[in-house]
Amino acid sequence: MKNGRKRVRLFFRRAAVCLCGAAIVWLLADGTYVILEKSGPRRPAVSSAPLSSFERVPVPASAPSSAAPPPSAPASSAPKAASAPASAPRAVSSKPKKTAGTQWFDDAVFIGDSRTEGLRNYDGLGDATYFAVKGLMVDTVYTKAAVKLGGKKMTVMQALKRRKFGKVYIMLGVNELGWASFETFLKDYAKMVDDVKKDQPGARIYLQSILPVSAEKSASETIYTNPKIKRANDAIRRLAQEKQARYLAVDAAVGDASGALPEGASVDGVHLNAEYCGKWCEYLKTHTGN
Repeated sequence: MKNGRKRVRLFFRRAAVCLCGAAIVWLLADGTYVILEKSGPRRPAVSSAPLSSFERVPVPASAPSSAAPPPSAPASSAPKAASAPASAPRAVSSKPKKTAGTQWFDDAVFIGDSRTEGLRNYDGLGDATYFAVKGLMVDTVYTKAAVKLGGKKMTVMQALKRRKFGKVYIMLGVNELGWASFETFLKDYAKMVDDVKKDQPGARIYLQSILPVSAEKSASETIYTNPKIKRANDAIRRLAQEKQARYLAVDAAVGDASGALPEGASVDGVHLNAEYCGKWCEYLKTHTGN
């Protein structure tokens, strides 16, 4: 009886050992399967270029969100260039954001020639001040005593020293088209802007483009022509950038598709009538630079 019990225990021990061995063999076999699965075929390797060279490449907007990262790097190290680089230029809308009321111009002064006189006569800009003189040029702002202030006549630049303004609007250049030296015109214009900035610290300075003339007037002239006006406006735009002033393309507000002053906008092909002075005013109201 005693020997029988020993044989039973021995049988169970050998069975347990066999079962454990089988389990170990199965686990090893299963593990080998998993390892073989991981070491199977891979996707093509990504470029060996440095990280910084492809982080700047934006991810296409249409790429599926479930796309797996390259197998050579963890998901957390995938390129993060979903948006454009910080140095990418930002588009600027050409549409004005809002229309300013006439009170915007209460602390503004307009410097110009007979065309600016016409704007003053239209009276569409509230209590704006006008230092506008027929035939005024970038040099005669220093020499022509035509502004009356405090009962005395003085030059535009003298008057600027006696009043403080929040905005200074300048439109000069059409009378200077006949000058022998275009470079002299630009030099004198730049000097005037520098002096205005000195005399009106903190004021917003606007350089307005020269208004065009009618196509008929341009064709009959050798001096006051639209090609010359365009050349001058391109230079004024560059000057505004150089002097950190605001450039206003008011010619676009009154010109036709060819850039000329339309028929019916002026009696003489140069000076605006009331309707087109209104267009000029509306452009100024919607281009304050806020």
